[in-house]
Amino acid sequence: MNTRQTKQKYKQIILNHLLAGKTLSTYEAYDLYNITCFLQRISELRDQGITIQDEWVKNNGKRFKRYWIDQPTNNNNNASEVQS
Repeated sequence: MNTRQTKQKYKQIILNHLLAGKTLSTYEAYDLYNITCFLQRISELRDQGITIQDEWVKNNGKRFKRYWIDQPTNNNNNASEVQS
């Protein structure tokens, strides 16, 4: 049985999380949703015209990027279904 999500579903999961006003990092995407291809999905969403902000964060000696969407009102029409 194949329990892997399609990349389309991963993009939708990430987009829904960000549109809910939450931030997400690579580690959190893996920890919460078992997404190992997070940066590729972020890139694909950006290529579709979705504005995703990011910043470098340092925590416990580790440096990583955190991603979010500032104002989801421009992106609400994309929230229901992400185009491939």
